[in-house]
Amino acid sequence: MRFQSLISPIAFALTAVVLLYCQSINGESDSVAARPLKTTVTSYKAVPLTTQETSFPQAGKKATDEPLKPFRLSSRFHLKKGTDEGYLIVKFELPKESYIYSLTQPNPFPKTKITVVPSSYFSLTGKKAFAPDKLPKIIERDPDFGARLEKHFGVVQFVVPMKMNKTITAKELEIKIDIDGQVCDETTCLPISRKRTTARFAGFFDPSDKKSGIPLKTTLKKK
Repeated sequence: MRFQSLISPIAFALTAVVLLYCQSINGESDSVAARPLKTTVTSYKAVPLTTQETSFPQAGKKATDEPLKPFRLSSRFHLKKGTDEGYLIVKFELPKESYIYSLTQPNPFPKTKITVVPSSYFSLTGKKAFAPDKLPKIIERDPDFGARLEKHFGVVQFVVPMKMNKTITAKELEIKIDIDGQVCDETTCLPISRKRTTARFAGFFDPSDKKSGIPLKTTLKKK
């Protein structure tokens, strides 16, 4: 009995210490939870967005804008007065500072190619090959490409002799022609692929009035 009386006060004292310790921990937890959180605010400086500058051709510059304009392509045929023979003519009207390569331009640059669609109503005669009304500008060795260049500028017409079949009238005949090549200036080239033009009768002419006998103007009067 005396031993039990000694343990009871000690146990009571230890229990009191444990309870006090637990209360102190709970008190600290409550104070932490109640304490407002501190928010860190970082200051950022506004920087305007920028885009990378890229060099594009400007519309105002003729060097790059001219080839994009539609060049004029036309065709026609004339007959010698009183005959069924004449000339088939293809005409290029090029923008300022633009050019096409000649019919005989050497590789690797694309020469201008004129293809007449075959028909039973007419035939090409002579050498059956187109010839220009003026010689191209020749650059024997281009300093940039190291090659020979043959260029036509401005207005150039290509002519080939022809003969019409008597089974059709001149006004009824239509001659279809396809063009391949490219229109260029000093910086840009516009490819031409199977561009179609249709030649129609543009009048008779008197070969005695022309040294070459080839009518290169459309001002001729019809018979």
